[in-house]
Amino acid sequence: MQRFSSPKQPTYQTSRRRKAKRRSQVRTAGPARVRRRSPAPILTIAAVILLLVICWVFGRGCGGDKEAREAEKLREYTKAANKLIDRSAAVASKFQTIKGEIEKMSRDDISKELNLMIQESGLIEKDLGKITVPEKAKSLNPLLDIALELRSAGLAKYRAALIDALDRKDSNAAAQQMSDGLMDLVVSDEVMQRYRAILEQKLKAAKVAFEKVADSIFIQKQDEAMLASVREYVSGLLGEETGSAIHGVAVTSLSTTPASVDRTPSGISILPYSTNFTVKVTVENQGNQEEEDIAVVVALTPEEEPPKQETHKIKRLEAGESTTLVFEKLKPVVGLEKENVVSVKAGPVPKEKKVDNNEKRFRFVMKPQE
Repeated sequence: MQRFSSPKQPTYQTSRRRKAKRRSQVRTAGPARVRRRSPAPILTIAAVILLLVICWVFGRGCGGDKEAREAEKLREYTKAANKLIDRSAAVASKFQTIKGEIEKMSRDDISKELNLMIQESGLIEKDLGKITVPEKAKSLNPLLDIALELRSAGLAKYRAALIDALDRKDSNAAAQQMSDGLMDLVVSDEVMQRYRAILEQKLKAAKVAFEKVADSIFIQKQDEAMLASVREYVSGLLGEETGSAIHGVAVTSLSTTPASVDRTPSGISILPYSTNFTVKVTVENQGNQEEEDIAVVVALTPEEEPPKQETHKIKRLEAGESTTLVFEKLKPVVGLEKENVVSVKAGPVPKEKKVDNNEKRFRFVMKPQE
């Protein structure tokens, strides 16, 4: 009977329990849901896009900022260069004025004014080296340097040639040197215009259109620098009447015996005491024509006494010839507090136009007898 008793029933798991187990397993796989909830990648991409938009719109912190800085440097450079160009333009204006009024000026005044122009041009050239040159102008700045250097050199040549011409030296050599100097100025004008054109292009490319480049021209008509024009100018300056006739005499030296041994604090020469006082005068015919009957007058004006004069005449003086005259009848006053003035005048001869070199003066005191 026991064999047929109810056997022990096997146990089975229900499907509900199996499903619950699976759900339990699914819950443990949680990281995937965490990744889906995180918005970090989207925010990062949005921030990068926003930064790029800001850079593009405002040009801050990106390539546009560098371009803006370079454009500002170019603008500051242009302002500094304009100041130098304006100074050079002022020298050019003065040069044209002097050049047109030389016949009304004395030799010494001409020399002084041209020297001042040369000095100013040298200072302008030197001041260019103090300017900060930006990257955009480094290839351009040498053009301005060359233009300013040519102006200094041209003015120096012009002055030396003009003084030689006024001193009646070799007029042909003076004309050639003057032409060379004027040609330097012509070339400087051309280089300056090239510099201006390129700099204005760079300003336009950098969108700095409101900044303009100053202008400066020395020679308005380039034909004035040609040798033939210069020779004609020099001939007219020296008083040429017809084809090649030039008339003119000059006092080239004035000395006394006894000679000066010292000077007063104010620069007046001091002569030792002497009962014999003479004045020596050298006169030169600086024209190319023979001159006759040239009057040479020496005047002595002692302090508190009336002037005294002595006159000699040079009968004949060939072109380029010099002669020395001695005046022995003039007596100065004695005493370190009493000034004497000797003045001499030669000519002028007929048809002579340039007469500023016909006179000389000498101031002195004579020591009393010991």
